[in-house]
Amino acid sequence: MRRIILYLFLILLSGNRVYTQSVDHWEGIVEASDIWKYLIPVSELPVEWTNPGFDDSMWSSGPGGIGYGDGDDSTLVPDGTLSVFMRKSFTLSKASDVISAFLYVDYDDAFVAYLNGTEIARANIGTSGVRPAYNETSINIVEPAAASGGLPPVFRIDGTVLASSLHDGENILALEVHNRDATSSDLSSTTFLIAGLSTASSGFRLPPAWFTPPPEITSHLPLLLIDTWGGYIRDEPKIDAWMKLVNNGPGKVNSINDPGTDYDGLIGIEIRGQSSQSFPKKSYGIETRNDLKEDSAVKLIGMPKESDWILTASYSDKTLMRNPLTYYLGNRMGRWQPRTEFCEVYINQEYMGIYSLIEKIKRDKNRVKIAKITPTATSGDSLTGGYIVKVDKLDGLSYNDYFRVTPTVNFSYARHYDYTYVEPKATEIVPEQKTYIKDFLTVMESTLNGSNFKDPVNGFRKYMDEESFAEYEIIQELSNNVDGYRYSTFFYKERDSDGGKLIAGPLWDFDLCYGNVDYSPDRLATNTWLYTNYGTTEGNPMHYWARMMLDPNYKALVKYRYSILRLGPLNTDSIFAWLDSQKAYLGDAIDRNFVKWPILNQYVWPNPYIGYTYDNEHDSLKNWIASRLEWMDSQWLIPMNTNLTELQNSDFKVYPNPFNSRFTVVANPLSYEEISLDLYNLQGQKMYSKKYLPEAIKTTQLEVDNPGLPSGIYFLRLSQSGKTIGTSRIVRSEY
Repeated sequence: MRRIILYLFLILLSGNRVYTQSVDHWEGIVEASDIWKYLIPVSELPVEWTNPGFDDSMWSSGPGGIGYGDGDDSTLVPDGTLSVFMRKSFTLSKASDVISAFLYVDYDDAFVAYLNGTEIARANIGTSGVRPAYNETSINIVEPAAASGGLPPVFRIDGTVLASSLHDGENILALEVHNRDATSSDLSSTTFLIAGLSTASSGFRLPPAWFTPPPEITSHLPLLLIDTWGGYIRDEPKIDAWMKLVNNGPGKVNSINDPGTDYDGLIGIEIRGQSSQSFPKKSYGIETRNDLKEDSAVKLIGMPKESDWILTASYSDKTLMRNPLTYYLGNRMGRWQPRTEFCEVYINQEYMGIYSLIEKIKRDKNRVKIAKITPTATSGDSLTGGYIVKVDKLDGLSYNDYFRVTPTVNFSYARHYDYTYVEPKATEIVPEQKTYIKDFLTVMESTLNGSNFKDPVNGFRKYMDEESFAEYEIIQELSNNVDGYRYSTFFYKERDSDGGKLIAGPLWDFDLCYGNVDYSPDRLATNTWLYTNYGTTEGNPMHYWARMMLDPNYKALVKYRYSILRLGPLNTDSIFAWLDSQKAYLGDAIDRNFVKWPILNQYVWPNPYIGYTYDNEHDSLKNWIASRLEWMDSQWLIPMNTNLTELQNSDFKVYPNPFNSRFTVVANPLSYEEISLDLYNLQGQKMYSKKYLPEAIKTTQLEVDNPGLPSGIYFLRLSQSGKTIGTSRIVRSEY
């Protein structure tokens, strides 16, 4: 009954679009009650057993379904049977008349089906295209649909496979059905093959009375379909399921009946999130797996290979864009942030709406690019880096999952922070590594809290990558994230040979921000800072950024970086253009999402604004961002007509400007320490860097010869021991 209701829902959802364009009528080619040849194997069969012409004269015969256990079988096999192999022949006078076909299989617990030797469907066993062993068992336990009054699960036979596999004359539908184990209480194989013909009757029979052609539901977005085989998805542990991802490419239509493109295989799935778990539209954690249930890295929707993925529901964010927007801006600023792609999701054939498929924060060459730390790294340089940690909620964690940093120098009204192990995981990190990262963070925080924290050599910059902290601060402040600096706050640590510093980020979890919070007036406001709200309770942000902002040079760096970014990634028109482009890309999927989840013009915690339409919600987000940027400009923006002179001394000069291939910088070094000259483009990405040793403390000249830059506007920063000497806007011209 549940499946009948589902099919009616899908037909309504698709506007009654069914397979009628070229199909004249439908006929039942094979039915469960037909006489089948079957065999209970005791060894591997030849691969030809699925082909026409195979000699099955010694096989048993009987009406389907074939199985045991719950009264739904017409031919019984002994209890404890691990597998049954079945064959049913049928004759076509003109195979080309068959232009569409569906296979219905009510199975317990797994099956693979073949048409004239070609695999056409499978569930709950092995890898697509690889024949299971005769005694291989199913991945999971499955209850037959008939047991609850439902229809058999349906599998569309791919049109290309159909055209190439069917023959005039004899054809064979072959099925191998596998049990979970020898003690299972049931084995079932109720099977129907129903074909759509383009001509008059071919002499078969009418389809079963329950048959309705499944609708051809399509989307321009990638489609992600998950089958849990009746299993209930919970918050840990992950349960076994099957996932198919249909992504035919930009501009192409994706159908739920298409074969999988990016993936068609086993996964583990669990509910994720904390407060969001109360929403009816859940977020999920997914792990792609091989036949042995081990992690298996795959590419999904153009994103690099990984096995761990997140499906974010964005239920309370009715624009569906706050997380994707944040990661997009963070990536444009030059550091890796999780990639994300929109898709539409079905779970157990039920439409679940628009989701964001997001990379999980992991260490690898395509994500957090730090050296891998192994359990054998217990001394030397290999011990000093490869760590990812986070400050977050501790719900459900044991004392082995996190550690507390207790600095030797405290900061007024700041609490002690608990860091969770991310990489290495708590179950993998060894005692020497636990001691190292805890000691490093303790010394770092003690230095930051100490009276000498501004010192360019031995202050906080010795341990903390100030540019990453500045960029992290800019995004948290732009979004006024209610969870900012206190939850989902990630850091990673390089090896000493790679710089050895703690880097702030990557960014994570931005649903309750950009004005989407009604229980914190300061976080809803566009004219208040987030970083100043540090305090002694978990409800307060960490104090790191507030402390650094007491250093004039760090504060100047934040203003400088913000001012550059406002010309590129954080330009208001640029942000709006991206939001509008994503809205256009989602298109009519927006309507489908809010038919499934009718929450427009309704309060969902913690919405401060309730828009009547999606356009209202989208415009509200844009208006909040515009107001926020306008206020931040009044606090941080350095006017470009001053050539960023707030950060440069009076003797700082760059000439010629514009330049063609060479230019000279004149500045006053602070000491004989190494000078760093960096050039950034308008997107804030570092395009050129060179180190110099000054010849004198007073005025010195630095020559830059052919930096290899395309024509355009750049920003030059000269720094020494972490302190800015000067900055300038500079133009590269071909003339």
